[in-house]
Amino acid sequence: MKISLNWLTDYVNVSAMPVGELAEVFTRIGLCCEGIDQTDTDIVLDLEVTSNRPDCLGHIGVARELAAALSMELKLPDLSAVPVGATGVEELTSVEVLDPDLCGRYTARVIRGAKIGPSPSWMVERLEAVGLRGINNVVDVTNYVLMEFGQPLHAFDRKRLAEGRIIVRRGRPGEEIVSIDETRCTLTEEMLIIADAERPVAVAGIMGGLKSEVGDDTTDILIESAQFDPLTIRKAARSLSLMSESSYRFERGVDPVAIEAASLRACQLMLQITGGELASGLIDVWAEPYESPEVTLRPDRCRKLLGVDIDDASQAEILGRLGLEAKLSGGKILCRIPSWRGDLPREVDLIEEVARLHGYDKIPLCDEVTHPVVGDAPGERFRREVRDVLVAAGFDEAITYTFTDDAEAALFGFATGLHVDAKVRRTNNMLRPTLLGSLLRACKTNQDVGNSDVNLYELAAVFPQGETGDLPEEYTALGMVTQHDLPHLRGALEAVIKRLAPTAKVEIVPGPVAGLADGESAAVHIDGKPVGLIGMVSSKVLDYYGLERPCVAAMMNFEVLMGFVASGRSYTPLPKFPSVGRDLSLVVDEGVTWGKLVGAIGSADQAERESIQYVGTYRGKQVSDGKKSVTLSLTYRSGAGTLRGEQVDDMVAQVVAAVGKQLGAELRS
Repeated sequence: MKISLNWLTDYVNVSAMPVGELAEVFTRIGLCCEGIDQTDTDIVLDLEVTSNRPDCLGHIGVARELAAALSMELKLPDLSAVPVGATGVEELTSVEVLDPDLCGRYTARVIRGAKIGPSPSWMVERLEAVGLRGINNVVDVTNYVLMEFGQPLHAFDRKRLAEGRIIVRRGRPGEEIVSIDETRCTLTEEMLIIADAERPVAVAGIMGGLKSEVGDDTTDILIESAQFDPLTIRKAARSLSLMSESSYRFERGVDPVAIEAASLRACQLMLQITGGELASGLIDVWAEPYESPEVTLRPDRCRKLLGVDIDDASQAEILGRLGLEAKLSGGKILCRIPSWRGDLPREVDLIEEVARLHGYDKIPLCDEVTHPVVGDAPGERFRREVRDVLVAAGFDEAITYTFTDDAEAALFGFATGLHVDAKVRRTNNMLRPTLLGSLLRACKTNQDVGNSDVNLYELAAVFPQGETGDLPEEYTALGMVTQHDLPHLRGALEAVIKRLAPTAKVEIVPGPVAGLADGESAAVHIDGKPVGLIGMVSSKVLDYYGLERPCVAAMMNFEVLMGFVASGRSYTPLPKFPSVGRDLSLVVDEGVTWGKLVGAIGSADQAERESIQYVGTYRGKQVSDGKKSVTLSLTYRSGAGTLRGEQVDDMVAQVVAAVGKQLGAELRS
């Protein structure tokens, strides 16, 4: 933001202050001075204005900050005696706002009998000092007020408006407008436009149209001063590749109360340099009248947060200098936030203002900084253990977007969900109810760059729609996707469960799961309680994501899983004696699951049996129809000594007898 020193001194008397000292003051209060240029008649300071301070995008806003910092008087333009004619503005024009959600306030004034010509040299010099060229006295006045108040204005040739009236509405499909810089703009329903009774005459907040601009033959001027929705202006400006000084300010937000004063100031200047007569009154269309919010500051909280002893009265005095109408009462400071400071909605924002005006340089430095040492929260420790297990199993952590769309959610059986406003996010605007879609998209990304060996997991929040209420449930889930086989995924999943809950009983219960293949999907139960799902991804889902290789996936409710975490950990010494392994190939009915087989083996009570491991399944000529051969590995170990072969053979025989009795299993010959 370029600030003319000559212009600035109209509002705050800093003419005697050295420019270097002035630049230091600006930098100290958060308006970093990035450069100083000197012309023949002026000094121009280039200030960095952050996006949350649109009030400083005009000379008056900068002067207000400077006056507060230096405890000086702020002098504003005197608008008390602007002459008006006998004709009322309502007799000359009307304003209709069809989309008040996009136009918070729209005002119109009319000047008749103006004479278009060049601007006076003092105005041209000031505009050129801040980077604007002179065009004609009407346009130059709107630009002057823009750089003075930070409020964009637009001047229409009233006689070029059909029926002389204004309609504020959304664009319509197929509508076009040629802007004053001769850019042909195709309008959409997402754009806000200013129209007359027949056609668009301006893209709201961005640029006026060529057909209604002020020209040499203009005599009647309609002056627009308004407030538009920042997001709508930003999207339209980028969609049309049409940026302007006006859009820059509307994107950041303008002062809704100063709109009227800026309009009157423009009329005052136009009457001085163009002549004519100002119609009496103001057409003022509010979507909702502005009410100043109140925010309370606790002085003790301010002192504690800043680490500086600033007394209550000084805090109130600083906030009062900023125009916050600060009142100290009962150990608290009640502030009424002015319309130009929309960036102060919270107490901590007021504390920052106290620090800024008091001086960051007055906050003392400490030689030491102490931090209390605390252990990890239980949830974080469990997350770290999950990461350790899955990384050891060959999985990589993924961090994906939280949003999905309705079509993707429906693949996994979720018909509804929580959506953000379409104005903020048009596509992928649904909070994801599952992690599987995000992980499969990551698989597709890897596939596209030639990485075919994908093992991914993610620990993140999901938002499935609950059975009752408008809001979805929210919980942390563990999602896993791999392009290896199902046993690989199941092994990693069970390793995670056993790491957190070593004594828990894990059961895989076959059944249909949305998004997973029929006959190759199951629910995951821990101690009889459902916690997740596992299975092959269905071909329909693979096709949706464009995946060329089969994928297997699993997901668990991590918060439910943590409910099974053991309160303590038992210690088992390292074994002193070797283990003995035996492989068995058992022929069972096709309908016998691995879970049933393990359960039957477990019915043979054997303290020395250390583990049961799945090896593989065979179906072929050597096995009858309706049967399958399941190969498994049994491991035995004794803590008292080395097991003899005969002892292990006897225990294996007990296992064979148990599975034969319960499942009709036979040893494969």
